[in-house]
Amino acid sequence: MLTDVAAIITQNIDEIARRWVAALRRSSRTQVHNSMLSAEIVDGLKGMLANLAQTIAQRDAPDRFTLPLLIISGTDGSETPASSAPLLDSPERLGTPFTRALREAATHGKKRQLQGYSYHEAAIEYVFLRQIMWGVLGVQAPEQGFSLPIELVQYVDRLLDELMLHSLDNFYSASVHDLEKRAIRDLSTQLYNKEYFHQRLSEEVRRAARYTQPLTVAMIDLDGLKQINDTYGHPAGDAVLLAVAEAIKNSVRQPDVPCRYGGDEFAVILTETNKSQARMMAERLLEAVRDSTVVISHGTKAGAEGSEKATPAQQGSAEGTDSPLTVVLPTVSIGLAAYPEDARNPELLVAKADATLYQAKRAGRNRIFAMENRSPGRGSP
Repeated sequence: MLTDVAAIITQNIDEIARRWVAALRRSSRTQVHNSMLSAEIVDGLKGMLANLAQTIAQRDAPDRFTLPLLIISGTDGSETPASSAPLLDSPERLGTPFTRALREAATHGKKRQLQGYSYHEAAIEYVFLRQIMWGVLGVQAPEQGFSLPIELVQYVDRLLDELMLHSLDNFYSASVHDLEKRAIRDLSTQLYNKEYFHQRLSEEVRRAARYTQPLTVAMIDLDGLKQINDTYGHPAGDAVLLAVAEAIKNSVRQPDVPCRYGGDEFAVILTETNKSQARMMAERLLEAVRDSTVVISHGTKAGAEGSEKATPAQQGSAEGTDSPLTVVLPTVSIGLAAYPEDARNPELLVAKADATLYQAKRAGRNRIFAMENRSPGRGSP
């Protein structure tokens, strides 16, 4: 009987998927997400149904609570005894149809979260799937000469429950991960935010003290972002910020902590780095920003590229035209302060790095200052 149920599901996978899509399109709760019913989503549902059918045919038990239902429903004696089927928590379960179905359910939940679904919308999809599948089985089982005993219904429902819960668990986990990421990231540049910077700096200063290691803070400020905003508009200014943020990410090492400190100011925690080594990073950043441009296509995101400086006539206008706008990146000024020679607490370290940054700006901008310096570093023009 279980093999008959599995065969009905297998033969009607396309029909179940079609009805499922139609039900979602009729639902007011998912109306705004109709465009997200992509072939990838539907194909994932079909794969999950195919593995569910194999699970039923093999009389697989997701846990010890489901096992008695299999024993009760296996009445024809022709199928493998349910007690011999390996359970979900055993090593033998790796790669079984139900494990694959669970993976597909998990992927579905993560995709729906990325698409902006609500938790309720993610759950209602499985309600529709259950209704449609039992509608198909309820019609075709009598036509094929057998009924659906309550134990069999409970067994299949238990499998569907597991798939739904696994999908929603992963939807929830993806949501929590997204919230955690948003809590420590600047949404515009995707660098770490100011709050996370101060949290990590306190941790890194304690670590540096414990292991007697150097630590340097770099404060970075754009020279002339206001002029770009005034001349070309704020979309151009936003594109410049993104381009400079990308240059900072490309100039630091993986253990370092690049942050957007606020407005047009950035900060980097350079772990296990003295000022001489930090200056090398700062020089790389000056070089990456200098003489670079950002190209803004009408209606598209900007992308940074290195090129010759463009004149205002070549750059075009930010408004009233569909032609690309090429904006020269402003230079940056950088101030450095190091633990332990300049300061031994996080607040004073930031204050001194910030003070040297403004010394660099007053000295003519586009240069590096460190606490021990009273003249421009090698990065000056």
